[in-house]
Parts: sequence; structure tokens; C-alpha cells
Amino acid sequence: MGPNMRRESGMTLVEVMISAVVLSMVMLALSASLRTFATTYTAVEQSANRTARLREVTYFLRHVLREAYSPHQGAFDATGGQISWLAPIDRVGAAGGVTWLRLRREGDALMLDFAIPDSELAEQADSDPKWGAVIPSETLLTNVRSFSVNSLEEPDAGRGYADSDDNSDSEALSADLPPGVQLKWEIEGMAWPALVVAFDGYRAST
Repeated sequence: MGPNMRRESGMTLVEVMISAVVLSMVMLALSASLRTFATTYTAVEQSANRTARLREVTYFLRHVLREAYSPHQGAFDATGGQISWLAPIDRVGAAGGVTWLRLRREGDALMLDFAIPDSELAEQADSDPKWGAVIPSETLLTNVRSFSVNSLEEPDAGRGYADSDDNSDSEALSADLPPGVQLKWEIEGMAWPALVVAFDGYRAST
């Protein structure tokens, strides 16, 4: 076979450079896609976790607020952008019982404070809960931009607090309570409806 009939195999330097550039562009695009996917997955996971946390907090607050009672004037307070009340709850690591609770915003966090009432003073109007002395405060939510509390207005006449067999006891435990409360919060990056809770001791009279 003569020299004119010989065909060289392989790639020229130009072809190698073009192939390298094309491969680099493909790898760059793939890397960007993977980063986008990872970022999206992380955002979705964080959103799902925050939604689950909000549901847990909403369920808990609805439960402990429904059972609120006020044995004396001032035991229930929903002013100044916070709310404090007495309610029976199950204490972690201890026997359950009536506990002071206070819900407030501190910075961008929604905090829940606890205080154990003195058995001899809990029913007195001058009780001063010692917040955090026994049970540490709990951070319920973060990234809270705003938080407000509104007591529900009294409905029309003919309504009152639900009576048990002993009307006087029921009225005494609920004398200072409004029909219910509304909690509003604005959380960064999330839309969540206000929480409206009607107290168990309040109903339409028949």
C-alpha cells in the first residue's frame, strides 16, 4: 500500500480540544442541575419540617388553652401581646397538675413559659408566678415576625359558662375568662391561619 493510500487513525489536536470543551460544558450543566436539585430538596424538606412543627404547636396550644380557667380576677391575662393562664397539663418527668403558662414573643421566637403554682396561693389574686423556676421555658417556633392575642368578645345575652352539677363551682372557675381567644402570628416564609380557641367552660345557655 502506497503512502497516498495510508489513512491516519485517531483525533487531531483541534478535535481533542473541541471534545474537551463540550465535555466540560456538559459536566458544568450537570453540576448546576445537581446543585439546584439539592437546594430545592433541602428547601422542601425544611418547609415540610416547619409545617409539621406548626401543626404540633397548634394542636398543643389548642388543647391547653381550651382547658384554661380563672379562679380569681387577673389569673387570666391576654394583654400586652402575650397571654398567661392556668390549666391542667401533663408535666414531663413529673406528676400532672395545674400549671401557670405564658405565651409570648421574644425576638423572633415564640416562647412558652411555665410556673408551678403554690398550693396555698394559686387561688389568691396576688399570686406571682415564678416563671422558669422549676420548668425551663420552651421555644415553640422561630422566625416569628409578629404575634398578637385578642380576647373574643362577649356574645349576645343569654349565653354563659357551661354548668356542671354544681353551678357555683363552674362559675367560680370561669369568672374572669372571655368566651375564647384568637392568636395571630406571622412566620417568615410561611402562611398560617390564626388560631381561634373557645374555652371549654363557655357555651350558649339553653
